[in-house]
Amino acid sequence: MKKPQRMLIPIAILFALLIGLFYFAGPFSAYRHVVAGVTAGLAILVTAITWASIVRHEKRQEQKMDEVFAENAGTAAHVIREVAVPCLLVDPKGRIAWRNEIMQKLFQEDDLCAIMPEYNFEKPQAAFAFSYAGGSYQIMSMAVKRRSTDHLLTFQYWLDRTEAAHYKRLYEETMPYVALVYVDNFDELSADQQFHRTAVLTEVERLVADTASSLQGIYRRYENGRFLLIFEAKQLEQLEQARFSLLESAHRIDTGTSGTVSLSVAVGVADRIAQSDESARQAMELALGRGGDQAVVKRGTNYTFYGGKRQLESMQSRVKARLFAKALRQLFENAGDVVVMGHKNADMDCLGAALGVIACAKLIGSRAFLVLDESNETIEIALASIRQNAAYADCIVTPEQAKRMWRPSSVLVIVDTQRSQTTCAPELIAEASRIVLIDHHRRSADYIDRSTLHYLESRASSASELVTEMLQYFDDSPRIPAFVCSALLAGITVDTKHFAFNVGSRTFEAAGYLRKNGADIGMIKQMFQDDMESFRACSDTVRNAEILPGGVALAVCEEETENAKLVAAKAADQLIDIRGIEAAFGLGRDGDVISVSGRSLGKINVQIICERLGGGGHLTMAGAQLHQTNMDDARALVRKRIEEYLQEANLK
Repeated sequence: MKKPQRMLIPIAILFALLIGLFYFAGPFSAYRHVVAGVTAGLAILVTAITWASIVRHEKRQEQKMDEVFAENAGTAAHVIREVAVPCLLVDPKGRIAWRNEIMQKLFQEDDLCAIMPEYNFEKPQAAFAFSYAGGSYQIMSMAVKRRSTDHLLTFQYWLDRTEAAHYKRLYEETMPYVALVYVDNFDELSADQQFHRTAVLTEVERLVADTASSLQGIYRRYENGRFLLIFEAKQLEQLEQARFSLLESAHRIDTGTSGTVSLSVAVGVADRIAQSDESARQAMELALGRGGDQAVVKRGTNYTFYGGKRQLESMQSRVKARLFAKALRQLFENAGDVVVMGHKNADMDCLGAALGVIACAKLIGSRAFLVLDESNETIEIALASIRQNAAYADCIVTPEQAKRMWRPSSVLVIVDTQRSQTTCAPELIAEASRIVLIDHHRRSADYIDRSTLHYLESRASSASELVTEMLQYFDDSPRIPAFVCSALLAGITVDTKHFAFNVGSRTFEAAGYLRKNGADIGMIKQMFQDDMESFRACSDTVRNAEILPGGVALAVCEEETENAKLVAAKAADQLIDIRGIEAAFGLGRDGDVISVSGRSLGKINVQIICERLGGGGHLTMAGAQLHQTNMDDARALVRKRIEEYLQEANLK
């Protein structure tokens, strides 16, 4: 509010007080109506006189301003013409009406649309960043009313930010990034007496030194098989374009054994070197959790993965299983209920691993519950066995029941997954203060990172294998029900595709232990039987499969069958058995979700492809779920991701 106008406020307050005073009290109370009326009339009169005075004052001020501008119009125009800042007037169609001399030197075109096609001249922005002729400018705009026409012109002045942009770019390009390089299978190689320890370390260091030299950076070895690498930010693009070729170079180093050198590389992208170091360490933890033999670049909360194309070698040590079993038992003994859950739409590996954990809890007398969101054909036989066992019949609960019975002392065990959004009851994770993770999948960027205990071993065939090994150390003489052993063996069988994929010596040892302790082969055979409808749907899906370049089969279950997801997965399994097929993907609708199942013989990493679809898994077996899409779009997206991978891997 302008200063003269503020005068009306105290005047109005004063007269309001007078009217109230004369109306309600005082010597004029007998004539209060008359006095109040007269006072109100005076108030109106004084207000009108004051307002008229204000209007006259403002008109005089505006007249003075007009006179000043009229007298100095030539000077103002001269200043605009001669100022050392590019200035111009442009109409709503981008045509230049006027420009000063410095703008004339910058460009001679009359149509600004040709220079700034992305600029909206009808609704100009107050500030706009723009690059032209090697310069960087901040364009400031304001509307100008034209006397001759009704439409507006836009007055622009261009602030040169070229030098500032140069130094900003220089700062960003020379920012130091920290990279860590680990020989991630050093212990495994060292276990072989034929391992050429010194020669291998020398070759690895030479490889790291050559990489540092090509990046114009520096490196230091701070531990056997571990290196610190520092280089400028602008060199990261070189590493990424080469897709971290040192990973493949390490495979060619002669170890003196049948094994090959596997490297993990982690790069932290941050504004400060300390933050870069911390990000590199987090990226390295993720790379190792995913099985190693890969590079991980961490930018803020985003991760980019390279490599990871080789089949992981089997674990050589049982120390981890023994230590984990001991720690898990101690946790169970000092806690309340044990609540176990896996991923949505559980398969036999998920169910088998969960039952194994429940068996451990029962060995020490703890109450244990299994959370299941829904049943399906693949686990129905195992669930029937659970219901027939008195000690286990009441252990299955729904997510809603689990939430109601949850206590602060409860322990939450998550098996066969490590991602919150894929569990059957994500809300329990928020409630739990003690979380245990048991999973065999390569670690994902969004894994549950606040676990009290975790057993994440991507070199294992299945979660059931991990639990079987842990069972053997949980108690001196564990007594496991036969149907639990059968479920565990079925879990191993399904995830290895009947011992055909991702199988090591430890896998057969676990299977042997389960068979020895009562696993029923006949019941397991029944678990994998198909009904006639599913068999026919699977046959049609295989027959109509599309064969893409690189030996990749893409099959879609078109039938509206209840088990379309399972049909698609089985179709992928069958396709991979056909000569000439290196990888296969099956698509099937599961409610509002389209499930993708990927299978590979090892040459093509289906895990990387499925990760780009929002899923994950292993090199030879992976999956993903696509939401809010139709089958045609889903097929096109999967095909696109396959083609991208093949092109990057030079497999087309």
